[in-house]
Amino acid sequence: MRQPRQPLHARTAGFTLIEVMVVLVIMGVVATGISVGLDSLRGRDVDQALRRLRLVLEASADRALVRGRPIAIEFLPDGYRFSALDADDNWRPLIDPPVFSDRPLPAGMGWLGLRLDQQSEGPALRLQFGNPSPEYTLRVATPNGDAVLRGLANGQVELLRGEAP
Repeated sequence: MRQPRQPLHARTAGFTLIEVMVVLVIMGVVATGISVGLDSLRGRDVDQALRRLRLVLEASADRALVRGRPIAIEFLPDGYRFSALDADDNWRPLIDPPVFSDRPLPAGMGWLGLRLDQQSEGPALRLQFGNPSPEYTLRVATPNGDAVLRGLANGQVELLRGEAP
């Protein structure tokens, strides 16, 4: 005598080994893609920070020229900040406009040295802009190799990568 057929859903109570392995492989591929994406975002953070630093250095030179009062950037171990000389000849933090607010450096980025007007390179902590703008070379360490920001007498800043000053 023949046994009655069981409904289809009664026979499939779990996942097969193949199904579980396919899901694990898919999860591994997705995790790898996310990891690679995060690594490229970190590199983009450093690139954006370098471009921003170049632009804000140019803006500092322009603002010092327009205001007729010196502006300084102070290089901190983990970032940088701006200060301006007020009418009473006191250095005050510069927070307006927000582009001049204190900024931290992204992970993996650090100061290597600053050379002012052909002086020897050293651990200078401050770069002062006035009339005229100083010529300088700022070396920055990044995860992708060193970068150089070269300030010209006209206030423009060149961003060079992987070059020694």
